[in-house]
Amino acid sequence: MEVITKVYPQYYAFRWITLLLTMEFSFNVCIHIWDAMLGDPEGPPDTLLRICCAMLILVRKRLLVGDFTANIQLLQHYPQTNIDHLLHIANRLRGTMPS
Repeated sequence: MEVITKVYPQYYAFRWITLLLTMEFSFNVCIHIWDAMLGDPEGPPDTLLRICCAMLILVRKRLLVGDFTANIQLLQHYPQTNIDHLLHIANRLRGTMPS
């Protein structure tokens, strides 16, 4: 995606990470996410990174067909998603990311 549309992670990930996903999800969903982050033995930073990667995985098909504007809008206004599925995908990424 970065190579084709030049949607660099700085355009969306900074907000995701610094605001702990509070702009992307409702407060109730954020509580669920934060609970998963705080309860994860790998620690909140690694868990947050896996959750952000899972978010990209869940919208991958839309990102691959979108242009720059559509992709930025998608990533800055993340669509509603099943939080349990998102956390499941994030959990599956455990151990696959460099430390």
